[in-house]
Formats: sequence, structure tokens, C-alpha cells
Amino acid sequence: MTDRYTGNYEKFEEMAALKRRQEEAAYERQQAEIKKEQDFIARNKARVATRGMANSRQKKLDKMELLTKRAEKPKPHFRFLEDRTPSRFVLTASNLVLGYDVPLTKQVDLKLERGQKIAIRGTNGLGKSTLLKTLLGMIPPVAGSVEQGDFVSVGYFEQESAKGNQNTALEELWQEYPGMTNSEVRAALAACGLTNDHITTKMTALSGGEAAKVRLCKIMQRPANLLVLDEPTNHLDVEAKEELRRALREYKGTLLLVSHEPEFYEDWVDQVWNIEGWSTKIV
Repeated sequence: MTDRYTGNYEKFEEMAALKRRQEEAAYERQQAEIKKEQDFIARNKARVATRGMANSRQKKLDKMELLTKRAEKPKPHFRFLEDRTPSRFVLTASNLVLGYDVPLTKQVDLKLERGQKIAIRGTNGLGKSTLLKTLLGMIPPVAGSVEQGDFVSVGYFEQESAKGNQNTALEELWQEYPGMTNSEVRAALAACGLTNDHITTKMTALSGGEAAKVRLCKIMQRPANLLVLDEPTNHLDVEAKEELRRALREYKGTLLLVSHEPEFYEDWVDQVWNIEGWSTKIV
């Protein structure tokens, strides 16, 4: 059953917390009642005079609809490993034009310095993901060039999971890191806030937020001095989003972050690149 709440997110959190406390109180009351009845039955079922009452109470217990204790949702903990120090300029783009068959942008020159944290914003369809893939050499530019600095190691988070992925979360991480033991893989996924049920579920059956945690987990197992994250907050809940924000603030490497949520990054990134200013489209 899905609960519906009206109002803003703070109101939702307040109402959800109240409902959780009410459920916990009802569970504790029922447990106390069960214990009291069980004590009475144990004391009286052997005595002839009280056996009938004991049996009656046992029948009442047997018919009772038991409340279940709400399982605690595991809290994620994110930490990105830092690699050796790269050259001063991590990425340099000259006269760069993004696109596929048709140019999406005007010519731009870009320099990403070691240790910089850059957020990239702009409306959908203007080429934010294309920019990341072009800078990483995954697709060629329409024009211009991109040069990667020395000793650059990349951790890349793609916007969406691969379609039709039949791996379980455990297999997804283990295939990437076959040297890890089963328990190490499980521990790494659990640290990202995934339950045992999530860990043994196919990627296609996980929610967007659960699949994102698996993909973040893959990045966190390998040291990187450049994180390139394409909309990592898209499907995350508030708690996971706040933990990712903390981890990225503490990360000492270089960061390129595509996000449509200024409140996630605006108080800690060094610079914002607004791709709308480069676009050939009328925004």
C-alpha cells in the first residue's frame, strides 16, 4: 500500500516520521500484550481450575494478526578513493564543437585544472552528456580537439544503466572486480545502502536509486583523480543525495558534475559551466 502526503518535502518527512513512530508504538504495545498473555497461559494451563481460561487466551493469541517491526533502512556511506596527482591541466579543449551529425554548440575553449570542481548545467538536449563523452574521448567532436593531461585516472558515472542488464547487483560489481571475494563484494554494496535482497536482485529489477548506488559503488572501488558524473542524483532519495554531496565535497580530486539541481552543488563547486551559452539552439 502506498501512502500519499500533501505539502512540501519537509512536511512529508515530518508525517512519515510520525507514522513510523506510531507503527513502532503499536508494535511494542502488541508485543507487551503477547508477553502478558503468554505468561498467563504458562502459569495457568496446568491447573484444572484455570485451564479453560488459559486455552481461551491461547485461541485469542492464535487468531491475533501480528504486526511486523519495520526494518531499518540501511544508510549509505560513499567514499571516493583518490589516485596519484595528475598534471596541472587535467583536460584541455580547443575550438571544440560538440554534436553528432549536426553541431550542437558553437566553438568553445575549455581548461579543467587539477583539483577544480565544476558543475555543468543547461536544459535537456543541449549536449551535457555529449560534452562529457567527448571530453573523455568516448565520441569524437564535430570539430576541435581534446587533450587529456598526464597521469589522469577517470571514474565515470553514466546517466542511465545499460538496458537489459541481467546481472544481479553482486555479479555487476564482481565482474568489474573479479579479485574481490564474495564477502568483500557484499560488504561494498551494503556500505552503499543496499540490502541483501537488493544485492541478489537483477539490475533490471532494481529501482533507479538502487541501480545508481550499484554504479556508484563500482566507481568507489578504484582510485581516480578525475570524477565525471552525469546526473548522479537523478534517482537517489534525500538521504543518499546528502551523503553523496558530503562525499564529493570531501573528495580531493577533480570533478566534472552534470546536475539539474543547483541546491545540490552551488555552495561547494568552484565554477558552473552553463552549456546554454554555447548552444546553437535557441533556448
